[in-house]
Formats: sequence, C-alpha cells, structure tokens
Amino acid sequence: MNTLQDYKGFNREKSIEELQYTMLNHIEILQVVKEDLQFLQFLTQAQIFNPNTMDLFERLEHFKKELDKRIHKSGKLIIDANFHANQIANKIECDELACDNYFINAHNELEQYIHQFSNQTSKFKQELFQYFKSVIKTA
Repeated sequence: MNTLQDYKGFNREKSIEELQYTMLNHIEILQVVKEDLQFLQFLTQAQIFNPNTMDLFERLEHFKKELDKRIHKSGKLIIDANFHANQIANKIECDELACDNYFINAHNELEQYIHQFSNQTSKFKQELFQYFKSVIKTA
C-alpha cells in the first residue's frame, strides 16, 4: 500500500439518504479502526517482545503515545460524524443555495478529514506492523 488516493467529494447531487448512508458507513469504519488501534495498544503492553532489542522501550513508548493520539482522534471523529449524520436531515430545510452550499461544504470537509485520518492511520499501522515483525519473540 504505497500510494493512497487523495480525497474527492462527490456530494453535490447526492440525496439525503445517500449522504446519511455514507456518513453512517464512515462511522462504522471509524469504530473498527478505533478497535484495531486499541488492540495494537494492548500488544504494545504485552510481554511478547525480544528484550535484547535496542531502544525497545523508547520505540514502544513512541508507538503507545501515537496510538493514544489516534484512539482519541478516532473517538472525536466518531462523535463528529454522528452529530453530522443527525444534522443531515436538516438539509431538507435549506431553501437557499447558500445554505445548501454551506451544508455540502461542511459534509465534504468532515469526509476529507476522515479520509486523511484513515490514510495516515493506515500508514502508521503499516509502520507498527513492520516494527512488530522485527521485535516479537519467536519460538
């Protein structure tokens, strides 16, 4: 997974139902990502690492801090996405183009942030997996 796609929003012509479905899908994916990160955090605390590894403690502490940040961010994104999913119904009440544009821009902005978080988290997890491969004790 060397290249990750940039975000492109195609929400201007979507129906309320499509926007809600998309946001609910993002929420489900974020919840899975958060669970993945929590499991990786658990692994960083397990006694499964080769104790003779140079800078093991420092590297694991670095990963723990990064995992804490990402778990917190994923939780915040889940809250934001839930709030936005609930607000999507209010789009019906937009009678003016400016209101509609504001709503779509807010939707695109949140989707873009979720997309960037997902991409960055994927890269981080890949780095962590590579590190784990090099330091986990083998039989």
